[in-house]
Amino acid sequence: MTQENIRACIQTLSSKIPSEALPIIKLKLENADDRLAEILINYPYKSPLMILLLSIFFGGLGVDRFVLGDIGLGVFKLLFGWITFYIWPFVDIFVCFRKAKTINLNNVMKILNEFNIR
Repeated sequence: MTQENIRACIQTLSSKIPSEALPIIKLKLENADDRLAEILINYPYKSPLMILLLSIFFGGLGVDRFVLGDIGLGVFKLLFGWITFYIWPFVDIFVCFRKAKTINLNNVMKILNEFNIR
């Protein structure tokens, strides 16, 4: 992959995946085909910022968990989050932000594995 495409991919991924994973992704992209850049740039990632805002404003209702795909935890948080005096929804703000980045990293690794990049 060209350096320009690598830079574009890293710039796209920098706010979407954990920062400690960026050097590993960069190394993997150096051995990749240029077609992969377009796939990685246009992939529909979950926005950690959107998840953060949903957690802050609607976390007590479990909306952040629903968006992340944790339907069971979303329902449980909706019904029982108030029992913890809203400590659980407050802590979950940080957990959901990190989980969104982890989900995105897993999706990137899945794409790289489909292209047989090691």
